[in-house]
Order: sequence, then C-alpha cells, then structure tokens
Amino acid sequence: MSSPNPFPDVVIPGISSGVNYCIFRVDRTFDGVFEGAQRASSSYDCPSSHHVQKTTSFSSKITWRITAALNCDESSPIWPSTQLSAKGITIARNDGFAHFIGSFSIVKKQSGQPDVTYFKGLLELIGRSGSHQSLGEACDQEQHIEGWIIGRGQGPVRKYTLQAVIVAKGILSIGVEAFPDASVNRLTGTLIKSP
Repeated sequence: MSSPNPFPDVVIPGISSGVNYCIFRVDRTFDGVFEGAQRASSSYDCPSSHHVQKTTSFSSKITWRITAALNCDESSPIWPSTQLSAKGITIARNDGFAHFIGSFSIVKKQSGQPDVTYFKGLLELIGRSGSHQSLGEACDQEQHIEGWIIGRGQGPVRKYTLQAVIVAKGILSIGVEAFPDASVNRLTGTLIKSP
C-alpha cells in the first residue's frame, strides 16, 4: 500500500470568461465553537526561524451560527440565517500559531422539517495571525483568527458560489474554544451568481 499524498488536492468553484456573472456583497456576523480533539495523538518538533516548536495535529469540528446582515450586506435576501458545520484537521504549535483546513456545509435548520443545505465547500482558518499590521495588528496577534471560505451553492442557491474572508476573535487548540463575540466576528466577501 502506498503512502497517502501529503498534500491532497481539493476542488473549488471558479469562474469562466465570457459569462455574465452577477456579484452580491456578503457582510455577516457569526458566533459558535471550535472543537479540537480532547488530546492530540502525539507531538513532534518543527524548527522555526526562532527555535524548535512543539507541534501537534488533531481532528477538529466547527459550528457557527451565521446571523446578522450588516450595513454592506446584499446576501440576506438570497441566504437567510444559517448554521455552518465543518470537519477537518488542525495543525497547532505550542505558541498558539495554528491552521485548520476542512470541508463545511451551511444549512438552514427548520424545526420539524429537514435541513436545507445552502453551501458546501472548503474552509481554512489561521490562528494567531494578523494581516493588518499597518493598522496596529501584531503579526502574531493573540486571540485572532483569519481565513477564507469557498463554497458551491446547493438547493435554493445552486446558481451561486460563496467566496469570502473570515476574521474572528478566538483560538484554534485542543479542547473546546468559543467564538462568542458576534460583534467582532465577520464573514465578508461575495456571492457570485451564474446566469
């Protein structure tokens, strides 16, 4: 049996030239939890430019409520309040720097009725990383997560893709961690609609 591919390919939706797409701005809030395995199976050493970092990898789950549409949002008539569920792998260093990659689905929960799936795709998050250093964030900003989400529309939004960036307060680590503050957690980007 051959060893697994260390970096398996993933497929994400793209766009084609010559197609008259429409775009809609996404500007939503969310809250929820990150659930890392209760403990990693093992840790290992990874050299960095500063020193050797103890590193672990573990299975992870994310559950978010995607709720309020903010001032710039144009997506709420297309995509109601929903729940995101994701499963994947997290790689985490002992200094809090971490990376999650996994598949997600966004569904509308309806009491007494089947869930309605809106999007499925890829979610990536980087913990303890700050991209706005010129605006005062540290490159290793504590309690800070950034990432992206790319999904293909399902059911009622099958003619759409979701492509957005994520900024949140929280950490990615073993155990259960909250994303409690919807006042700062943002999902911003675009819905792309095919004709």
